[in-house]
Amino acid sequence: MRTGKHHGSPLRVSVRRSLLGAFFLGLGGPMAVGWAAPAQVQPWVYDSMLQLAAEGYMELPLRPLNAYSRQELSDMVAKALNEVEKNRTGRLSDEYARITRLLVVDEVELKLSREQEAVATSRCQRARAKAARAAEMYIRRSMQGQNRLEVMEPLKAKHDKAQAELEYAARDYAEAKTRCVQRAELLAYAQKRQQSLLEAMNGSNGNNGGKPQAAAMPASVLKNAGRLRAEFLSELEKNGSLDKMSARQQLASNLPVREVPDQAFKLDTELRVDSGRSSGTQTRTRARVRLYPDYEFAPNWHAKGMIEWQKTLSGRKFSKDGKVNFDRYYLSGKMGLVQTDIGAFGSLMAEGNVYDSKFKGVRLTAGKPVRYSVEAGKAGDDGMKRTYDLTVDYKAAAYGVGAGYYHFAYENGQRDDIYMGNYRHNVGIFDASAMLLHGREQGKSGRTGYVLTLAYAPQNSWQPYAYSSWLKYYHQPRATYINHTMNGMGGGFNGFRGWGWGCSYNLPHDWSLGLELYHLRSLDNGRTGNTIWGSVTKYFKNYRE
Repeated sequence: MRTGKHHGSPLRVSVRRSLLGAFFLGLGGPMAVGWAAPAQVQPWVYDSMLQLAAEGYMELPLRPLNAYSRQELSDMVAKALNEVEKNRTGRLSDEYARITRLLVVDEVELKLSREQEAVATSRCQRARAKAARAAEMYIRRSMQGQNRLEVMEPLKAKHDKAQAELEYAARDYAEAKTRCVQRAELLAYAQKRQQSLLEAMNGSNGNNGGKPQAAAMPASVLKNAGRLRAEFLSELEKNGSLDKMSARQQLASNLPVREVPDQAFKLDTELRVDSGRSSGTQTRTRARVRLYPDYEFAPNWHAKGMIEWQKTLSGRKFSKDGKVNFDRYYLSGKMGLVQTDIGAFGSLMAEGNVYDSKFKGVRLTAGKPVRYSVEAGKAGDDGMKRTYDLTVDYKAAAYGVGAGYYHFAYENGQRDDIYMGNYRHNVGIFDASAMLLHGREQGKSGRTGYVLTLAYAPQNSWQPYAYSSWLKYYHQPRATYINHTMNGMGGGFNGFRGWGWGCSYNLPHDWSLGLELYHLRSLDNGRTGNTIWGSVTKYFKNYRE
């Protein structure tokens, strides 16, 4: 620590010594030795900064203050002055409100830090046991003279991996433990400050005699803030901190401002060109444009739709080739706690493994964390008379379970019932799921199928240069699906099994590339169908998120 004559009151000297002493002890004593204060910074600067830190207006950095340059110190001072200006209310009641809000945050952070500590403790114990077993096996084989490469190299690799995992787990435990101690100290200080403010407002006997409340911000805070602002005036002017403080004072006015409503009409546009080829067919290339209008006509109620135009560029044409179709039109909003969709909307049943197309009717969704969904109306399949389904889902951070029942009744009297059960679990960076499907066609015995999925979808999958992918294995008799979502040949088979793989890659300016491969075999006649399908998509929207 830099030595020399200290300027300022004995209180500031005491606070500085106690805080810096505790800080140096936290760093391990000897680590603090050898730091040299910059020559252009006076010792009182550190005293004032530590006083502001003690009052909660700045956070102490990891290293001692005298280890930082003048420019770095000026950045810290700028942040502290911003906090002082932001919280300079002039009344004890305002300061009490601020410290009460801070107290709630501290209590939650301490609770979560203790949860993290418990998790880190458990992980560290497991890693320690695993490392001990790996080390014992490796050393035991070595002492037994088993030095053959094919025996020792795998043991050595396992030993090194276990030791590295133990090191990471121990580091996480130490950091979690330190966070708990720090959060507990911050909470204790906030509680003490809250109590002192309450006593100051009420007086020693619970009544202040009707006198005005004293200034909430101690005079020492304003004094230290003023000294530091004058000392670092040139640095604060260069980085614009003084202008920001002036703007904050102007924005603190009580004059009303006009409310600007959210954009009522929003339009998303998707332009896609895709090309695919399957076994026994020619390559088909098409262009497709989809418009998704969304108009908010009342609070929490929207009129939504989808307008589609597609044109075949080569290969077999669609029945609606070159025509504009208003394919989706529905109202969507909240009825109490129930999300409601009424009209013609898209329905994705069992992740598209049962049905993925237009649905006319009503859909009600509610519940958390268990989510219930009911659809009633008519699916868009040919000859459909009546459709309804019920699904229940529960999603946690590491796993999810779901179940569903789907009923399809046709105009010719045929009836199909499909039951679904699904389990999803997080496996590292992947999501693995197993879906069981049981379908029963009227007058026939039931058939059971399944879909296994391994997917990679990062949280920032919408950002440029983000990559996502999935791998599926299907075994689905014809009774387990109505209109499948895939681009492969499964919908044309009377039941199928096989593999599917797909990926997408985002480019800047809302461009996206997609690729899908399928290798399927008919359960009816054994015919094989291979498919390759790719797409280029451009997205537009008339609003900013």
